[in-house]
Amino acid sequence: MSIWFWAILIAIALMGWLAAWMLAQKPITNAQQLIQQRRYEDAVMEANRTNDPLHRAEALKLLGRYDEAIASYRQSTDPSAREGIALSLAHLGRNLDEARELMETQIAQFPQIQEFQSLALAYVLLRAGDTESALRLFRDNAELLETRFRDDYTDPDPMLSETLYLYGTLADANGQEALADSLWRQAKQWGWTDFRNRLQA
Repeated sequence: MSIWFWAILIAIALMGWLAAWMLAQKPITNAQQLIQQRRYEDAVMEANRTNDPLHRAEALKLLGRYDEAIASYRQSTDPSAREGIALSLAHLGRNLDEARELMETQIAQFPQIQEFQSLALAYVLLRAGDTESALRLFRDNAELLETRFRDDYTDPDPMLSETLYLYGTLADANGQEALADSLWRQAKQWGWTDFRNRLQA
């Protein structure tokens, strides 16, 4: 057999292997990706299928289905689930002592993202009626929050839309109405759906 025959045979084999490899690399649409696409109901179904309680809870929270989100967060071993439970309770205006304890534990154990966790705790305090403590905590972290969203978090991300909503709610309570409106608009653009509590806080 000629060298050309072997060259063609090897080329065909390589092309077949390459096609198989490319098919294997096809991205899998998982619950987190579906959340990024704002397909929250689909994300819940996918998380159910793959037994992913954390992302099921995140999708449920983005749908405003907080009781279901809490139940799902409680099934997760991820430390961030505590914050999810605390915020879901705060959105419901229920068990706010538990919500506060969860956030205080979270801050103590994971201080590296304290500005976001402090914002969450401030929101819990505000929902509990402790406006003075909430605003003191908010003001202590406001500059760092502004820097984060100005410099680091500029791409629309549904997973950060709740943080923008909290930021807006605390800014509103702090008398910064224009900033609050801007943050709420951005939260909506990024995928936050539930604005029921903003006038009750």
